Amino acid sequence: MSKWYDVTCRYCSGDIHVHEDWDGVPEYHNECAWYEEVCEICGGAVLIHRAWDNPLLSHKECREREAAKWHEKSCGYCGTSFRYHEDWDSIPDYHRECAYYEALCEICGSTMHIYRGLGYPPKVHKECREREAAKWYERSCKHCGLAIRIHQDSPNPPEYHRECAWYEKTCEICQGSMQVRRAWTNVPRSHRECLDQFAAREVACSHCGNHFRISTGLQLRCRENGWNLPNRCQECKHDALLIKGAIGALRDQFPFALETTIEQRGIIFTDKVAVVRSKKTSEVVAEVKMNDEGLIFVDRVAVAIDPRTKQKLSKTKDGVEGIIFQERTADTYDPHSRKRTHRTKMVERGIVFPERVAETRSEQNPKSPPATTRVREKGIIFTRKVAETDKQK
Repeated sequence: MSKWYDVTCRYCSGDIHVHEDWDGVPEYHNECAWYEEVCEICGGAVLIHRAWDNPLLSHKECREREAAKWHEKSCGYCGTSFRYHEDWDSIPDYHRECAYYEALCEICGSTMHIYRGLGYPPKVHKECREREAAKWYERSCKHCGLAIRIHQDSPNPPEYHRECAWYEKTCEICQGSMQVRRAWTNVPRSHRECLDQFAAREVACSHCGNHFRISTGLQLRCRENGWNLPNRCQECKHDALLIKGAIGALRDQFPFALETTIEQRGIIFTDKVAVVRSKKTSEVVAEVKMNDEGLIFVDRVAVAIDPRTKQKLSKTKDGVEGIIFQERTADTYDPHSRKRTHRTKMVERGIVFPERVAETRSEQNPKSPPATTRVREKGIIFTRKVAETDKQK
C-alpha cells in the first residue's frame, strides 16, 4: 500500500505530494512559500514566508543598525525619559503630552494651548491680537508732536505722552519744585500743603470788632511785600462807614433817592471825593470829602459840602454805641450847632440772601424810618460801584 498522498497548496491550490512519514506536512509548494517585500529601512528585498503570522518588513541587520540610532532623554517638565532618533531635525525637550499647557486669553478669556519651550509665551490668541490691533489709532502729542497710540475704547484719550504730560515749576511760597500737568487749565502756583498754611481766615477788626475775611491771595501778597496782615475791616480802613453815614444823613435834606460814586480829584495831590447825585436826574446835589481833624489825636471826618455854595452841610465822625458790647457807628453833626443829627451803623438785612447795609437813623425824628445805604455794581461792560440811598418815605 502506497505511503504517498496529495494535499492542496494554500497559495496556488495545486497538488503537493507528501509522504505520510514526514514530520510536518507542507502547506505550500517551495516556489509558493516565499514572497518578497521592500525593506522599510534600506529599501532592499526581504524574503518573507507566507506561514509567518507577523512578518518583519526589514532586514535583521538593518534593524540592528537602526536601533543603535535611538537614544533616551529626560523630559523637561516631568523628568521621566523618552526616546528620540538621532536623525530627527529637531529633538524635543518634552513628552508629547507634557509639551503643552493651557492658559486663558487676556482678551477673549477662552483657553489657549501654549508650548512650554517658548521663551515669551503669548498672552492672547493671534486672531484676538489682530482684531485688537485694528482698534488702535494715532494722534500727535501736544508737547513734542510725536505720535501717541490710542485705543478707540479709551474713555479719556490722552493728549500727551506720559513723559510729556508733566513739567516742573517753582512753588511761589517755599521755592521748591512741584509737578504740574500740562492739561490743567488752572495751573497751581504753590503746593497744596503750602497753601494750607495761608488758608483764608476770619479775624476781628481792631477798630469795630466785627469779623472780616483775609483771603489766601492777600496773605501771600503781604508775605511777598513784607507787609503786616490787615487788622481793620474794609469799612473801617477805607472810611466807608463815615461816607455812608454822611450820605444817609443827606437823605433827610432831599426828597428823592440818592446815588453816590467815588471820583479822583486833583492832578499832583489827588483826593477821593464821594459825589452825591439824584438817582433819577443825575444832578449833583452834594460832595463828601474826607479830612483829618485834630493836632495830637487826629480823627478822620467825612464832610458833606454843597457844590454850588461850598457851604458845609454836615460833618460825620466815628462814634460808639453800647457799653459792654460796643459797636462802631458813624455820627453826623450839624456844622453850625454841633448837635448830633444822625447815627449810622452796619446791619444785616435779608434771610435767604442776607446783605450788609448801612442804616442811618435821625436823632431829631427817632420814629421816622431809617435810611438804607447799600453798595451795588452798575454797568455791563464797564462796571462801577455805586452807593445807593433809598428815597425819603
